[in-house]
Amino acid sequence: MPSSTIAIIITIITIISFVLEKIPLAMTAMIASLAMGIILPEMKLSDVYSGFSSSTVMMVAGMCIVGDALFKTGMANKIGRAISNSAVAKNERLFMVVVVICCTVMSAFLSNSGTIAMWMPLIAACAAKSHGVVRSKMIIIAAGMASAIGGAATLVGSTSQLTANSVLMGYEGYEAGLGLFDQTKLMLPMCLIMIIYFATIGYPLCKKVLKPESPDFDKGNYYAELAEKSGDEETDKIPAWKGKMSVIVLLLCIVGFILTGFDAFDPYLDVGIIGLLGATILIVSGCMPLKKTLAEMDWNTIVILAAAQGFAKGLDVSGGGKVIAEFVLNLFGGQNASTAVLMVVGVIVTTVLTNFMSNTALAAMMTPIYIEIAMQLGISPIPFVIAIGAVATNLACATPVGTPACTQTLPAGYKYMDYVKIGGPLCIILMLVAAFLSPVLYTF
Repeated sequence: MPSSTIAIIITIITIISFVLEKIPLAMTAMIASLAMGIILPEMKLSDVYSGFSSSTVMMVAGMCIVGDALFKTGMANKIGRAISNSAVAKNERLFMVVVVICCTVMSAFLSNSGTIAMWMPLIAACAAKSHGVVRSKMIIIAAGMASAIGGAATLVGSTSQLTANSVLMGYEGYEAGLGLFDQTKLMLPMCLIMIIYFATIGYPLCKKVLKPESPDFDKGNYYAELAEKSGDEETDKIPAWKGKMSVIVLLLCIVGFILTGFDAFDPYLDVGIIGLLGATILIVSGCMPLKKTLAEMDWNTIVILAAAQGFAKGLDVSGGGKVIAEFVLNLFGGQNASTAVLMVVGVIVTTVLTNFMSNTALAAMMTPIYIEIAMQLGISPIPFVIAIGAVATNLACATPVGTPACTQTLPAGYKYMDYVKIGGPLCIILMLVAAFLSPVLYTF
């Protein structure tokens, strides 16, 4: 049996396991990664666990500690109290919309993973001080999706468009690559639609799916538990300098995330280094105790994030993802189809795949396919690269495993199907909008 077929079978079984949740998501991701590595000859065994050293996973691990420090030092309580006293926090729907807007704008210029890592503890702190008006579990999932989608608004918000751009730059005549805002004219209306979605049907959908009135609503919500443990009585005993240090480190991390968007800092910084530096400063300075901090980290999310990369690698190197893409393309006439049809099909196929594959790996797979198609047709590949490699690869809001920005929200106590029910409709809407607007905005 071809390796591509085996990889597709493993993918289908994995998706079923994710949906049923009979075993923990982290275990499903790890088993899938192991299966890919052991069975597929094209995949190195080291690829099974290589995700644990990726910059994204290191950033998440580091920023977990930076976020926790806000709670442990009492600063989250103070920030939460300040926000909860504002008019924005007097209405949960309004608060959700404001957070979604902030995450969308920030993730366009910072790392989308860094954006949600920063916002989750702030949301939880505000919720803890709102006397039940704002519930962190209602807001965090929307913030994660906003970070994921907002990250596609510019060239530097996510790694998938950078990957697509680097592939394009390898072709003669296109060494200059894409511009910082080339994809913005497509993503701007899509981001506005997402904001409207959460302001209208998204909020009541969250209430229907998450059932905030249920006694088990906050079961497994790491951030709610953390906020509860970090009450005013406990944190008032903590030296003030520790709180100030935690805020300074967070701000320095934000500055670092901004600097990673500039080529001059590429040899010295990446998001993983920034997260680890932040965590190291807090531990070495005594703000966070080493053993207790490591023991209380959310290892479940880190395992899912790392193992999912190994699983996605198998689908990529086996050719399974390429088989799926080419099969669908051939249904619509393949290279003989019109450029508009090819673009629409590419957007749809990529959007579906990116919810189960690494968006970076998918960009690396789909971009050269479409560049070659463009070359054979004698047209510019740039519209294809923007619509498919840069935009569609970032529409991964229907599952928690398609993009780190959504995976990072799992500690708030969500189930796999919560993402499908809340992010699924949004994903379909954005996919259809992208499919319609791409041929209109980017002509050949």
